[in-house]
Amino acid sequence: MNITLPLNRFVFTKQEDHFRGEITFTLVISNKEESTQIHREIWKEVITKLYYENTRDPDNYYKTERNFPFLPGEYKLFLNVQDEDSRKNWKVEKEIELERVNHLSPSLLFIKDKVGKLIQVSAVNEQIDTIWLRTQINIPENSKEEITYLLNRDESLIDSGNIVIKDFGIKNLYYLPIPIINHKRGKYEIELKLLGEVQKTTFLYGIKTKSYWTDDIDEVVGVMRYILTYSEYRKLKEKNDSDRWVIINSYWKEKDPSPETPENELLEELNERVKYSNKKFSILMHGWRSERGRIYIIYGAPQLVDDSYQENMGYNYQKWVYSNGKEFIFIDRTMSGDYTLYEERF
Repeated sequence: MNITLPLNRFVFTKQEDHFRGEITFTLVISNKEESTQIHREIWKEVITKLYYENTRDPDNYYKTERNFPFLPGEYKLFLNVQDEDSRKNWKVEKEIELERVNHLSPSLLFIKDKVGKLIQVSAVNEQIDTIWLRTQINIPENSKEEITYLLNRDESLIDSGNIVIKDFGIKNLYYLPIPIINHKRGKYEIELKLLGEVQKTTFLYGIKTKSYWTDDIDEVVGVMRYILTYSEYRKLKEKNDSDRWVIINSYWKEKDPSPETPENELLEELNERVKYSNKKFSILMHGWRSERGRIYIIYGAPQLVDDSYQENMGYNYQKWVYSNGKEFIFIDRTMSGDYTLYEERF
């Protein structure tokens, strides 16, 4: 299990030569069908950063991992994350299905940092010559089978080859090197094949764009859902990544209120709203996905934010008031800072 946490949600205290945060995790796993608890674990982890700015950057995340042996089946997972300094906590509940791994498991994507340490990533934003897939591999004894890989970019094959397993993998986990010979921006897919089994891993590659707050086309398309009509959004979703960028760029070019200048004021406003949403409303996920983020992106900053609004239900409420008379009331049912839309008033 991999856990990714935005650092700006936690409190860091100044130490002699670094900043320190401490987090407590509580994990409960139950059988989905019978709802019987089969695993419970509590552990603490310490996060250290050299500079305070690194703890406030909304793009910085702490990643941790726990491994558990479970039989194939359906499970319920409950995770509570608590900041030991502020005592704030965040809860995640989800259902998972584990499938039996015969020869190849799904892969996680890694690259090497400047000192050669492998770090997990979901996108690649720098020019590198190798990426690494961490995969569980079960090869029959005395088998001489090789793993075949296919590297696709925007659904076109650009490279292929074979990987020979030579080293011993801990718990059958191996880091498979995949060479990158094409440094063009786009969506890449790596397809691994072994003994008739196939596993696919996708990732985005590209130097960060100067036009948008991110170079993740899926995130940009997700935000465009708040702006476009439903039919326009569906058409955009159906396009490949290259065509999506063309359509989105054309849209904002047409909306530019001052095309004679290099700045596009409307696009800059969008970027600022999304960045603010990701910074202020991220609760174990990007803030643009939250309901407060959606309202902020569409309508901008409210004229008034009232945290004193209450109902007789024991929850925290927040009311946003706009100058045009619109009001949005949000509710925090989990008391974790994760507000959802409760009521709209016009």
